[in-house]
Amino acid sequence: MSMLNPAMAAKLSEALAAGPQALFAVLSELFTAVPGIRTATFIATAPDRSVTHRIGTSNPVDFPIGNVDPVDDSAWNRRILGEMKPVIGNDVPGVAAFIPEVDQLAAMGYGACSCFPIVIAAETRGVVALLGDAGVFTPGALAEINTILPIAALIFTFGGISER
Repeated sequence: MSMLNPAMAAKLSEALAAGPQALFAVLSELFTAVPGIRTATFIATAPDRSVTHRIGTSNPVDFPIGNVDPVDDSAWNRRILGEMKPVIGNDVPGVAAFIPEVDQLAAMGYGACSCFPIVIAAETRGVVALLGDAGVFTPGALAEINTILPIAALIFTFGGISER
């Protein structure tokens, strides 16, 4: 059952008015309510497209805010920034196809990872990255995630959110 209901809509409205940090919290709550999703992280693309950087997460201990990764010719960057399509690894080998840090993620107990580009005005402004248990990205879970993604795009409309 969807977490989107009148009470959640009111919570989202309040978070939008309060600013990015409040919105990260509500969006994290929505994404981690999808069964098997344990961590939601939000990554911004710098305006000059030279780097991506973490701007919000439900797990700041393991995924600290501010982590910066260069935009290079990696499979992840080509898929997310170039093709503007999601990366979905529903098991460790699937994650390894796009995420070099797969061993670290597996050591933390994550068996699946997905990264969904947030495309606004024909450019990837950011990414919603979700981590969870192997096999979590079922058709039902993906449908629930896809319901929330347009709402998550709102985070990337705050002025200066993509500045590092």
